[in-house]
Parts: sequence; C-alpha cells; structure tokens
Amino acid sequence: MTHSNATPALLALEDGTTFWGRAIGAVGETFGELVFNTGMTGYQEVLTDPSYRGQIVVMTYPEIGIYGVNPEDVESGEIQVAGFVVHRAVRSPFNQRATMALTDYLAEAGIVGIEGVEGDEVGEAVPE
Repeated sequence: MTHSNATPALLALEDGTTFWGRAIGAVGETFGELVFNTGMTGYQEVLTDPSYRGQIVVMTYPEIGIYGVNPEDVESGEIQVAGFVVHRAVRSPFNQRATMALTDYLAEAGIVGIEGVEGDEVGEAVPE
C-alpha cells in the first residue's frame, strides 16, 4: 500500500542537519550511508543494484518514477538500498511495460523513502 503524500517524513544527517518531506514506501526508520545518483532514468536498476546494498540513495533528478517498475529491469532479485530520497515520486506510471508504481514497489519491499527533499540541498549539507 502506498501512503498518503501527507505523511510527514524526516531525513536526519549524522551532523544533526534535517530535511522534512513526505513518506513514500514503507513506514519506519532506516539507517545507512548517504550516496547520490544523478541519473534521469535507471532508478529501478539503482534500487536493485547490489553495489548500493545498505545505502540511502538520494536521486538528484527532480521527478522519479514516471515509467514505473517491471520485472525485466532489475539488477538482482530484490531491492538492495536501505532508503530512497527523491524530490517528487510519480505514483501513476506512464509506460506500457510498467507492472507497478515506484511507490508501491518500495512499500511492498518494506523500503522507507521520502519525497519533497531537494537532492542538491542534501548534497550541499554533506561535507566533502
């Protein structure tokens, strides 16, 4: 089940910096190393790529989920990330190959996500 876009969510960095947004995916807490991905496409591959195992991925492109997800575009048998951060999550995919919306995919896999957070702002808050 996808949660209402009104459910508040919080991204808190180790130094105490916080970013408020709205929950997507599962409700809960997650912890992990924050990493960034600048891709406009390929979010399903990012989510299922074993190299992102246990990390919280911040997508810097402003809209993620437009083409949904499908069983053919995975890199492994399950979502590998610990969390997912986007500016805007598209809840109704626009692609005939889509079998599920991104937000439902995250929820079904128990992955905590947050939308309404600018990836660039998070990047500026993270020390080099």
